[in-house]
Amino acid sequence: MPGWFKGMENIIRERSLWPQRGLNAQCEGFKCEPGKTDCCCRRLLFTQPDFVNQKSCLEELITSHGHICDFYPKYHCELNFIEQYWGAAKLQYRNSPKTTDIKEMERNVLACLDDVPDVSIKRYANRAARFINGYFQGLTGPEAAWANRKYHGHRTLPASVVAKLKEEFLKRFGGSK
Repeated sequence: MPGWFKGMENIIRERSLWPQRGLNAQCEGFKCEPGKTDCCCRRLLFTQPDFVNQKSCLEELITSHGHICDFYPKYHCELNFIEQYWGAAKLQYRNSPKTTDIKEMERNVLACLDDVPDVSIKRYANRAARFINGYFQGLTGPEAAWANRKYHGHRTLPASVVAKLKEEFLKRFGGSK
């Protein structure tokens, strides 16, 4: 019946992958053993090629309209300059006069979003680009943050500078990567 959820067990049985011993729906706390592909129904299905290659509904909608869909890692605001822009706008809003009228609140929010200077937004974008580039070149979180403070003249960190920064970071703060 199209549009009805069959259940994980039925899908796995249709593919002739159901083991004699059976399977749990998922591992305890979603913590599957590393390297196992058949420890639970969830992991078994997620490793199937048609599940791996399936885009989310949101991604399909965005790409169908001719746009690029790019997801940032969860909880990494330094990689998303929009979060930094939003933070600056919230600071402006907190300093605006208090009101109880919803229309006036909406006007205040829009005014606060407009009050963040374009140059600040560009700086947030450049900062995010430097973090992304630092991670791409193998820096850890603390190293990337330190490199971003130390070298912020360009959108990317040159490889020679990354090597020097890693060396200096290790000298100053010790420890390993």
